[in-house]
Amino acid sequence: MPDTPRARALGKELRAAREAAGLTMRELGDALGWSEAKVSRLETAKRALKPDAVEAILSVLRVSRQQRDRLLLMAQDLARPVWWEFGGGLPAQLSELADAESRAVHITSVADVRVPGLLQTWEHSRALLSAVEVDADRVDHLAAIRQARQGILTKDDPVEYEVFLDEAVLCRAIGGPRPMAEQLRHINRMATRPNIVVRVIPFSEGAHTGLDGPFHLLEFRDAGAVVHLEQRRSGVFLDAPDDVDTFVRARSTLRRTAMSQRDSSKLIAAYAEGYESEGAAAGERIMVSETE
Repeated sequence: MPDTPRARALGKELRAAREAAGLTMRELGDALGWSEAKVSRLETAKRALKPDAVEAILSVLRVSRQQRDRLLLMAQDLARPVWWEFGGGLPAQLSELADAESRAVHITSVADVRVPGLLQTWEHSRALLSAVEVDADRVDHLAAIRQARQGILTKDDPVEYEVFLDEAVLCRAIGGPRPMAEQLRHINRMATRPNIVVRVIPFSEGAHTGLDGPFHLLEFRDAGAVVHLEQRRSGVFLDAPDDVDTFVRARSTLRRTAMSQRDSSKLIAAYAEGYESEGAAAGERIMVSETE
């Protein structure tokens, strides 16, 4: 199955393995009796990546047994539908992001105004999707997709997830005070897991590199890192090393700038308590007005 997110991901991994072996496309093609053009089409997923072809490539590259087994499994899985493809109608960028998340070993999310999707509660996702004018009959479906994507955080071999939240993320009561309080409590609960780190960049820091815009940095076991940038109805992946390095440096800066995880948890809890108090007060006002 050519030119799908998973096929392109496998092609990139094969290219990385070839380059690690010090072979050009022509040299690999000569060893296999293929043309250089065929190798190129396979690495760019313009030609179907069948398991037997992948196995032949890996035999020439002499990769480790672990890497060989993993890449062959990817090749076998290309024709199998996965959860984010059921139902259809999903933007290609969302499918590709979900695929990348499922393969990553470390993800860094930097958020300046809203909670990253991998940490959103169901109610928070629904409120955000409704606010950006997603069709009403699609809101629940897309919110369910976000919930399903979060499985990478709690599976047996979970992804390492590092999150930097500008304090502004904590200040907007998405969905109302009570739902926002639950969202913040959820973040703190998730941050108790050993694979998840959540840190806040406080207002007291003033300007910081995270204000250039949100991003997700995804790192893989045997392939180069990629960066995902998202806008209202589109997204883009950056994989050129110079581009990715810019975001790696930004992460290093944020690691020095952000509050500790302990202090971040305290600040998040304080905001949650404030929203709970606000929600309770609003409830009391409603009760009073109903009795008048």
